[in-house]
Amino acid sequence: MPSTKKRLAREHEERMRKLRVWGIVAGVLLLVLIAVAVLSGGSDQPAVNGDVAESRPVAVTGGPLPQLPTSGTDTAIGMAAPTITGQSFDGTPVTIDPTSSGKPTAIWFVAHWCPHCQAEIPRVVTLNQQGRLPANVDIYAVSTGVNDSAPNYPPSAWLSSVGWPYPALADDTAQAAGVAYGLSSFPYLVVTDASGNVVYRHSGELGEDGIASTLQQVAGG
Repeated sequence: MPSTKKRLAREHEERMRKLRVWGIVAGVLLLVLIAVAVLSGGSDQPAVNGDVAESRPVAVTGGPLPQLPTSGTDTAIGMAAPTITGQSFDGTPVTIDPTSSGKPTAIWFVAHWCPHCQAEIPRVVTLNQQGRLPANVDIYAVSTGVNDSAPNYPPSAWLSSVGWPYPALADDTAQAAGVAYGLSSFPYLVVTDASGNVVYRHSGELGEDGIASTLQQVAGG
């Protein structure tokens, strides 16, 4: 009888020891999960599909352009455009530096939920396929104004589905790239000359002929 009591006591003590060990392990795992959540909470890289993120960190070098006016003289004409350093949706580095290549640069700022962007961007794709865009103009898209509750989300899938052939930069959640270039509404096109100075800005649709003639003009200038 005494041996039975001792055996039961040992078994009870062993069970309690195992429970204490598992409690410590569970506590450590919980702390790790909390730390991961805290570290990722303020990021501009909300994961959507594996390594794809619809917003990415952006750095701006150089002074910002004034906002595009609704009418009258555009005071940004002749100003040096800032450099935007960021990433594509998959994390590939993208730098938009209008002075780096010695060629004119055209930048379309677009929002996935904007119906005018959904009409205009495929036109750029079609013009490229038709060979109607000058080869000596660097072309970029900047995806900004991302809203996961708005139509046509996510922008990464949208630009991929229309066959966008040029680099695309994912703006951050504060729209730093758009603000730096004076974004007022969508779609928004900024064109610079080979020296990186602004020569043209337009908000709204241009249509195929308008896009082609605008870029051909700056390419020939």
